[in-house]
Amino acid sequence: MELSKIAISLRPSATLKLNELANRLKSEGKDIIHLGGGEPEFDIPELAIEESLKKLKTKRVRYTPTSGTKDFKKVIANYCKEIYDFLPREDNIVVSSGAKQCIYNFLMSCVNPGDEVLIMAPYWVSYTEMVSMVYGIPVVLKPSKSLIPTLDEILSHTTSNTKAIMLNSPNNPSGLVYPDSLIENIVDYCSRNNIYILFDSIYDQLIIDDIKPKPPFSYMENLNNSNIVVVNGVSKSFAMTGFRIGFSIASNEISSAMAKIQAQITSCPSDISQSAATGALKEGKIFIAKLVNDLRRKRDILFEGISRIKKAKYIKSQATFYSFIDFSEYERDSEKLSSTLIEKIGVVTVPGIEFGMDGYLRISFCTSDNDIRNGIERIRKFLDEGRL
Repeated sequence: MELSKIAISLRPSATLKLNELANRLKSEGKDIIHLGGGEPEFDIPELAIEESLKKLKTKRVRYTPTSGTKDFKKVIANYCKEIYDFLPREDNIVVSSGAKQCIYNFLMSCVNPGDEVLIMAPYWVSYTEMVSMVYGIPVVLKPSKSLIPTLDEILSHTTSNTKAIMLNSPNNPSGLVYPDSLIENIVDYCSRNNIYILFDSIYDQLIIDDIKPKPPFSYMENLNNSNIVVVNGVSKSFAMTGFRIGFSIASNEISSAMAKIQAQITSCPSDISQSAATGALKEGKIFIAKLVNDLRRKRDILFEGISRIKKAKYIKSQATFYSFIDFSEYERDSEKLSSTLIEKIGVVTVPGIEFGMDGYLRISFCTSDNDIRNGIERIRKFLDEGRL
């Protein structure tokens, strides 16, 4: 028997694979510092716990409508009004089993075989694979001088076959925020050329520096006639990765198509997880402010250590809980360097090639302060002094 061509061609998720490796090595008693993770070490919001318990006590946890419950959609709409001064309608919202499913629903709904989808490196590891899964063609743009592309570079990578552009700002893995001027020009170009824009905004509340980028909704003059799809969720900003709740906001036509796709894949998002996410969004700004303050301290600890690594080159993260560090003067093969760091000094990082740019490592600062300090010091000693 033979597997499908898609199954054979897909690469495993590098980040999930490294998480499994780190957990296995720790369980074997190895002294491992995990700087490759993608979830905050932060307790979930109290209201999320309360709403979950309240739901469980009803003793009725059932199927929900495919696109999410009316109550949760109302909470999402109110959250959008509070945070972005934008109020979507119920039929513009689709609740899914994580932001990743939202993105896949969009690609299934809007991309035909052979359509091109523009993805800007460094990019989240799943983007290219998901485009391939719907038989689209991922077109990767590697910025020539920075970790953020120029408008000219973007336009030079579009063709008559470009169906969509995927934007992730704040960005995983770089931790950088795209300038408003760049996004405005992308939106204008896509509007004039009938190209969809997928805004992956999952980190938009985790901005550490004193900057306030315009939300994607500000570019929507008429949501039901818009080429823009916005994806968000509770995984990152509310430390609720295990609940698997994301949501998309788009025109009712696109949202209806995405719900139709979802109905045939997962039926509906989890009833209990929607209750938990309801509590999280109600807690909103208060919880996020505490998390961002925590991440700011951790970010500064990390870059204080990175600055002492002689030949490491970097742009300080503005947001998220990731840094993307250029170690090419030590080793251009990021997979080799990442493997060496695990094997020799027990520090887990993610090779930059997984994000489309070799010579870099993604180093997370969402773990404990001590792990950040000790992990970076291990790397420094190994690279600059050749010792543990």
